[in-house]
Amino acid sequence: MDKDTFDRFIHFGAIGDKKSREQIANAIYSQLQKKSESGIGEANANTDNFAASIDEILSNSTMKELCTKDPELAEKVTQEILDFVNKTKKQLNKTQSPFENEIELKQEFEQSKKSEFKNKWEKVNKVIKNNYDKKEFDVTFYDKEFTKSLDEKIKSDKNKPSFESVKEHFNEKWDELLYKKQTKWELEQIEAERKKFCEELYKRIDELKKLKEALEPFTKELGRLWDMSKGNWQRVNLDILKRYAELLQRDKLLKELAEMLGKMRQAEKEFEEELFANIQLKTEWKVEHASKADLIGIQESDDLSSLLPSETALLADETMQSVFFKKFAEKKLQTFEYQAKMLSYREEEFQDKRQKGKEEAKGPFIICVDTSGSMHGTPETVAKTLCFAILKIAIRDNRKCYLISFSTGIETLNLTDLKNSLDKIISFLSMSFHGGTDATPAMREALRMLTTQDYKKADVIMVSDFVMSAFDKTTQNQIKTAKNNKTKFHSLVIGNSQNPATIKDFDSNWFYDLNNPNSVLTLIKNVNEI
Repeated sequence: MDKDTFDRFIHFGAIGDKKSREQIANAIYSQLQKKSESGIGEANANTDNFAASIDEILSNSTMKELCTKDPELAEKVTQEILDFVNKTKKQLNKTQSPFENEIELKQEFEQSKKSEFKNKWEKVNKVIKNNYDKKEFDVTFYDKEFTKSLDEKIKSDKNKPSFESVKEHFNEKWDELLYKKQTKWELEQIEAERKKFCEELYKRIDELKKLKEALEPFTKELGRLWDMSKGNWQRVNLDILKRYAELLQRDKLLKELAEMLGKMRQAEKEFEEELFANIQLKTEWKVEHASKADLIGIQESDDLSSLLPSETALLADETMQSVFFKKFAEKKLQTFEYQAKMLSYREEEFQDKRQKGKEEAKGPFIICVDTSGSMHGTPETVAKTLCFAILKIAIRDNRKCYLISFSTGIETLNLTDLKNSLDKIISFLSMSFHGGTDATPAMREALRMLTTQDYKKADVIMVSDFVMSAFDKTTQNQIKTAKNNKTKFHSLVIGNSQNPATIKDFDSNWFYDLNNPNSVLTLIKNVNEI
C-alpha cells in the first residue's frame, strides 16, 4: 500500500487508535487484492461502528476483480474508502445527537446526591416513560425501589434496598439502552453516507470496467486512470476512444491491416559472441600392474609367484640356497613380467566460443496521417480508426510510436507513455481535418526521426488519399537511403484518386475502397515496376 496514504490514515485518522487504524487499512487493501477473505470485523480493530459498512463496500465483485489485477488501483480505492470513513466520522462528531438532552439529563442524575433525588427524579421519570416502552425499561419498578430505599419507616435491611445500589442498577440499564439508541442512530447515518459513497464509487468502477473491455491495452494500468475518473472523464472525453474501439470492431479489415503492419517489422538479427565451458570425454588405456593378463617379458623382482624355473632350481641345491635368498632380498630374482590394460574415460574441460542471437525486439512505428480537407468525412474516420488500431498494438507490445499529422503544416505526438499521452491521443481523434495537403514536411520529419536512437529501426506508415504532389528529389533520395538501412515504407491509400508518382516511393501500398469497404484490402508492392 502507498506509504503516504497509509501514514496519513494511521496518524491523522478520525476513528479508533493508531493500531486499529493500521489494522483497518491493511485489511481493506488485503481484501481488495484478495489476499484475505476475512471481514473488517475480524481485523481485531476498533472500527467505531464502521465494520459492517466497510464490509458492504468491499462486497462489490467488479471492484475486487479490477483491484486484484492492479495494485495501484487497489491503493487508490483503499484511500477512497479510508477517506469516506474519516469524513463520515468527523461529520458524526459535528452533528448534534438527537439524544443530547437525554444524555445530559442522565449525566446530571448520575452525579446527583441523595438529597437532590426528589427534584431530579420527577423529570427523569417523565423522560424515561416518554422515550421507552414499559417492557424495555420499567420505570415504575425503579420508582418503587427508590421509594423503599428512602422510606425511613422501613428499618430492616432485608426489606429495604440500598439507595446507591438501586441508583447504580438504574443508571446501568439507562446507559445500556441509551448506548443502543445512539449506536443505532450512528449506524443509520453511516449507512446513509455509505449508500451515497457507493453510488459514486460503483459508478466509476463500472465505467472503468467498460473502458478496460473496450480500450485494452490503453487501460492496462487502471490505477493511473482512477484519479481521472473523479469528475474528469467528461473533460478528457473518453467516449472518443470508445467510439473508435467500436469502429475498429466493425471494420475487421483495418484491424487485420494494423496487425499485419505490426508483424512486418522484424528487428535486424544481431549476434554476440558467448564464451561457455565445454566438456569432452577422452578414452585412454590404463595399466593395471596387479593383474596378470599378458606376458610381456622378464624382469628382476621379488615376486615369488612369477619366478622363472631356473630361479627355483637354486632352492634345490643346498649350496645355492644362500644365493637365492640374497637375490630375493635385493629384488633381483628373474621373474615373468605381466601387464593388463583397461579402457577408461576422463573428462577434459575447455572454453569454447559460439554465436548467440540477441533477443529480437519489435520495432517502433512512425505514422504520418493526412489531416487535410480532402480527407474530411469517411476518409478521416478510416485514417483515425487505423491509427487507433496501431496505437493499441504499440501500447500492447510496449513499442514506441510517433504520430505526425499533416496538412499545410505538421504536428507531432510522441505516444509512448500512456499516462502522459492519453489526452493527446484523444485530442488527435477529436480534431477536424482541414487545410491543404503537403506531405513532404511530414516525410522529412519521419526521416529525421529515423536518425534518432529511439526510432532508428522504425517503419514508416503514411495514411492519405494521396491527392498531392510527388516528393522532391532530395526527399526521394533520403527515402532510398533509409530503405538501404532496412526501413520499410508502407502506405494506406484511401479512395482511388491517388497520385501514382507519390505512392511509387513506398515498399507496399494498401488500397482501401471507400465504395466497397467490406472488400479485401488490395496490396500492391513495388509500384514503380508495374
